[in-house]
Amino acid sequence: MINHIILLFTSIFIYEFINFFKLLKTVNLNLKIYKKFLNLFKFSKISDFRKQKSILIYSKSLFFTSLKIFIILVFIIILLFLISKLSNSFMSLIVSLYGIIEITFFLLIYHFLRKKINA
Repeated sequence: MINHIILLFTSIFIYEFINFFKLLKTVNLNLKIYKKFLNLFKFSKISDFRKQKSILIYSKSLFFTSLKIFIILVFIIILLFLISKLSNSFMSLIVSLYGIIEITFFLLIYHFLRKKINA
């Protein structure tokens, strides 16, 4: 029973953490930069100097957005690891089919309640 309560609060915390740092927007931005980067090679009318400048700019932007995504994911993994140290069976609950269904159920209810309250 305690694992389910920990799972509920952990799921809600991770959901809010992802929303706070706008992880989905960062991933979409990362994909847009990839598209721009790949489209740059299709254009033959652009000079090589201009391509080099653009590649450098896109590479820097891609590096920083990817780094932000990586740091957020590492923080979530560290959080799950620390919580699993408190409860021995917590990690087995997360990776089980029952745990995945429970997380999905918790987050769907929380998402709709959050929408109703904030709307």
